[in-house]
Amino acid sequence: MTRTEAALPSELAEAQLLESAIEFHNSRQYGIARQLYAQVLEQNPNHEIAWHNLGLVEHVTGRHAQAVEYIGKAIDLKPDYARAYANLTAILREARQFDAARETAERAVRLDPGFAPSHNNLGNVLEDIGALEAALAAYLAACRLDPFFVEAHVNGAEILRRLDRHDEALALCATAAAKRPDAAAPHFAAGNILRDLLRIDEACAAFEQAVALRPDFAEAYSNLGNMLQHHNDFAGALAAYEKALAINPDMAEVHCNIGTAYESLFRADEALSAYARAVALNPALVGIRLQMLYIRRAFCDWAGHDAEESAVLAAAAAYGGTVPPFSTLSMNSGHALQLHVARNWTKALRAAPSFDHRRPAANERGRKLRIGYLSSDFFRHATAMLMVGVFEQHDRSRFEIIAYSHGASDGSELRHRLDRAFDRFVDLTGVDDRIAAQRIYDDKVDILIELKGYTQFSRSEIAAHRPAPIQVNFLGYPGTMGAAFIDYVIADPITLPMDQQPFYDEKIIHLPDSYQPNDRSRPIDDRTPTRAECGLPAEGFVFCCFNNSYKITPQFFAIWMRLLAAVPGSVLWLLDGNERVKANLRREAAAQGVDPERLVFAARRGLGAHLARHRLADLFLDTLPYNAHTTTSDALWAGLPVITMLGDTFAGRVAASLLHAVGLPELVTRSLQDYEALALKLAQAPEALAAVRRKLFANRPSAPLFDVARYTRHLEAAYTRMWDVWAGGEAPRAFAVAPITPHAAAALAPVQAITRHAYEACPLCGSRAHKAFFGADCSRDSGYRAGMPSQVQWHLCDDCDHVFAEGYFDPALAPGGASFGHEMEAGRRAIAPLVAAAARHIGLRNCDTAWLDAGFGAGSLLLTAAEFGFEAVGLESRAAPVAALRQLGLEAHHVSIENFAAPGRFGVVSLDDQLPRCADPTDRLAAAHRLLQRDGLLVLSLPNMDAMPFNLLHAQAANPYWSEIGRYHMFGRARLYALLREWGFEPLEFQVSAQLRIGMDIIARRIG
Repeated sequence: MTRTEAALPSELAEAQLLESAIEFHNSRQYGIARQLYAQVLEQNPNHEIAWHNLGLVEHVTGRHAQAVEYIGKAIDLKPDYARAYANLTAILREARQFDAARETAERAVRLDPGFAPSHNNLGNVLEDIGALEAALAAYLAACRLDPFFVEAHVNGAEILRRLDRHDEALALCATAAAKRPDAAAPHFAAGNILRDLLRIDEACAAFEQAVALRPDFAEAYSNLGNMLQHHNDFAGALAAYEKALAINPDMAEVHCNIGTAYESLFRADEALSAYARAVALNPALVGIRLQMLYIRRAFCDWAGHDAEESAVLAAAAAYGGTVPPFSTLSMNSGHALQLHVARNWTKALRAAPSFDHRRPAANERGRKLRIGYLSSDFFRHATAMLMVGVFEQHDRSRFEIIAYSHGASDGSELRHRLDRAFDRFVDLTGVDDRIAAQRIYDDKVDILIELKGYTQFSRSEIAAHRPAPIQVNFLGYPGTMGAAFIDYVIADPITLPMDQQPFYDEKIIHLPDSYQPNDRSRPIDDRTPTRAECGLPAEGFVFCCFNNSYKITPQFFAIWMRLLAAVPGSVLWLLDGNERVKANLRREAAAQGVDPERLVFAARRGLGAHLARHRLADLFLDTLPYNAHTTTSDALWAGLPVITMLGDTFAGRVAASLLHAVGLPELVTRSLQDYEALALKLAQAPEALAAVRRKLFANRPSAPLFDVARYTRHLEAAYTRMWDVWAGGEAPRAFAVAPITPHAAAALAPVQAITRHAYEACPLCGSRAHKAFFGADCSRDSGYRAGMPSQVQWHLCDDCDHVFAEGYFDPALAPGGASFGHEMEAGRRAIAPLVAAAARHIGLRNCDTAWLDAGFGAGSLLLTAAEFGFEAVGLESRAAPVAALRQLGLEAHHVSIENFAAPGRFGVVSLDDQLPRCADPTDRLAAAHRLLQRDGLLVLSLPNMDAMPFNLLHAQAANPYWSEIGRYHMFGRARLYALLREWGFEPLEFQVSAQLRIGMDIIARRIG
């Protein structure tokens, strides 16, 4: 046997070993592959392929140092081994050795310029270091070399997406899908691009195509779930997430998404379970830990609360990833951490400044400024309720204002008012962020006001494109946005002292009184509910806090429980969150020795009704570290004193700002001990509390807090100063707006007395024989003003039994009533039976006759009459409801019924709770008689003092009607019928009113 024959079996054995090793390698049996490669190298230590492939095995099994060593040996053996360089690049990238990775990738390209994976790997490294344009060039080179190279096409599309070149990105995905119709990745990449463009239906279709081609594509199922969740298809989203987890149960992000879906479905327990699983899989998910803590706080589940808050805040401080900034505001986080978290959040935004802004020439600087307000909250939302008066008050000779809305309309009266308040109202709902920014830029907006900040449903990337030369963080987010694209934050000396500037990337602007605007026309229902209706005891001091439950902390709740223990018979009135919140708080109360029944929970109501029930409370107790904001101004507007403690950060200093602006700085405390002591003092000293309440009522009409015209002038002065700074070529700088007029003297000026015009005789029969019947406290009524007498005396006529107040006020002082559209649907359902009864009496064939509603207020009766086919006409003493009704195409007049000239025109005249509120009911009846056709109908709604519930409440000194400022007459059915007959009406039908509490509805026919 020759030497060659003897060596051949050894060579065959080496080749067979290598072939087997590669087979096991490709089937992911890495342990066996490692052994076989080692045997090859025992036979031939200079086998570069075995060293290279062994390095790849070590890489995929997590032994990166060995991988680098072994592939390095392969390169030493074969210096032109381009594929080894390409794979070494990937390993160095994973080890975050970017400089070495880039050098290796470039060497691989030089060694074999035609090897597409080398260009792709170079693109990976360039992308890692942020060289996006260079990375894109490398990926496109790989695509040209290998048109079937799916990974390179997808990588290039991702870079184009990040560069906001979405059309090119989609085209690259389409090219890859056409070349490789079996590949799922191009559809997945297209779905991500379409998601960014808010083309949600198309994104869903792309993700569905991806999973159809690759049923084990867990990431595609996850993203499909996110799109379905965007469409509020939570059941479909959860099904997609479950499919993702069936493929890979350890995907932490999917568990996060499931938690989000369950939160949207208000299934908080399941949300917490999903979040807990996500954190178990990835403890670095600091944001999810914060969200779990937030949910538990919203439930008032405080087990281990303080320790967990400390731990998660410490983790957030050391964390370089994104944490929702808003969640930190309600924790003891401090300015430094809030800035850190906001900056990290901002870094994750994909948008970058996209527009150039030319500074104006000298002769352009004094022109009218165009202000854009960006928000999703132009509906019945706290921000809109606060700001609507400002929008209306803007000086149109100096400012043009535009709303940029990326939220839905709720069809409310407030939304209708907002539509009219702006010069233009631009709907950006469903519009891509870049296109939205382009619209703002094209509109030549000078100052863009970001009203959302980092709150729910914000779209910060619109502002991140920098569509306006000046951009401002205002009102919606009480903290720094940590963003270079926001120039200013609007605050005041209390909420954000200038010494906090190091913790704000925005420059601080101080308004003189308070940063918070307030609308003076926010509605308060005339009717005050009874204590019994609100679940309150008949007697006893009422502490209240209508803050959302997440703001309540164990520390402050413990203070409240000590106050209840110290004030016998007192109760704590809280907003009703849900059954779990109530159970947790009751358990906490019991643990602190307080009867859980002394916690009373207020169901959610419309704004007018909610503000009206404030009259039943004695003292509002604020929270920290997140104060009551709009809730404080609501309470003060309703006449309820608020006690607060001054916090460290913006969110914890708002109530103090509001109290100073309403002239009650003595209700601001600086320590927990002082907070508790002041609350106890006022609860135990009725005269001291009454003095505070009187001061609040006296201050409210002239206080800066509720002076929207003054506020708007200050805000406009801030806008003008910002513009002057920018137009002068300067960088943004902090400044304070000087007050326009001093209020100190006005606050000390004596309050002018407002007196009633006394009834010397009975207003119905003229008899002077009448006597005092009942006295009532009217100081808590919504229409009460400083200077008015706090008591009203009711009289009983000896001759005709009419019950009337001692006198009446000038009509200009009458309470405004409900705003147009207020609780429209509820009013519509309540009034429909009465309108149907009138239609029956008038004859269904004659329902096209004219119906006049005098004092139509919220509009429920009038609009329901129109639904039945009547020609609806409204009269109202306030201009705004008249304008709103005319917007709907209906006839409306800003005039009283006594002065309305249309004799004999109407088939129906309605006076909804009008007779008790006018100085002389006979004048109103005479006017109605004049305006009605012969045999026309008079429709009345008013309280019935003959009703048994009316008299029962009177006996319990709990009847709210006696205390209403604007009510001057009380009628029973018998006395009303007699009055109607006197003035030419014959009663036809009596109903128990469905709209007025203890009320009656009367239909009468005009005779004579």
